[in-house]
Amino acid sequence: ALDLAPTRKALVAASADPEGSNTAGIVTVRDSLGTPRSVRVVQKEEPEGANMVKVSWFYTFEDKTYTIVLRHGRLSGIRKIYVNKELKERDKKLKYALTSATTHHDFDVGPKTARITIEPAAHSGYVYRLQIDGRDIEAAPEPHNRVPSREMRIEKTQRIGMTLQNNSNGPGVVVVQFQPESAARDAGVRVGDILLAVNGEPINTHEIAVFRIDQVPHGDAFLVSVAKEGVPLSHREDDGDAHDQLYT
Repeated sequence: ALDLAPTRKALVAASADPEGSNTAGIVTVRDSLGTPRSVRVVQKEEPEGANMVKVSWFYTFEDKTYTIVLRHGRLSGIRKIYVNKELKERDKKLKYALTSATTHHDFDVGPKTARITIEPAAHSGYVYRLQIDGRDIEAAPEPHNRVPSREMRIEKTQRIGMTLQNNSNGPGVVVVQFQPESAARDAGVRVGDILLAVNGEPINTHEIAVFRIDQVPHGDAFLVSVAKEGVPLSHREDDGDAHDQLYT
């Protein structure tokens, strides 16, 4: 199983910035068959008076829609968590009202586990972060079809032989190095290239890229959409833990 650190910024909501907290991100989780899936999560924050902050997350997984709601009393210290309107946790302690400390709240969402972290912000207020199956929601990249790219054909007659990591500044995954034997390099892929899709299917995380390419039978060819210019890159070197290697 893959257990890889993300390279995109984690999505957070901030009590001091309700408008800026209304956004969306993606998280890669495995479905009931073990296939990695990129799931889009919509985040919304609503102040409820001087005390309460309401943060909601919405997503669809395996044809079911989930709504997670946190209601946090910044002054009273109360925390309430709902999943599809069902109260999952009600936590109120005097110390929450007297001191600002980070708290973690674990609960189930359908077949998955989730955690909401509440922590004091650097200057004032609180920030809120949702994780699903231990994975942060990552800031959503632009759709791959908005980035200039070209198709390249790779023959899977030898090892693909490249190391990939998430593109922290946009969609796709970045090629950071090659192994000595590499079908991808032989096809014209270069270090720094961004792979946006495999056979027309978007690949916004390295888990999805590995899965898509692994599904191609040995001896067959596949197409990758590659962006080479005009897309900013921030990670071109091997950082040791935020990537995956394709040896197949």
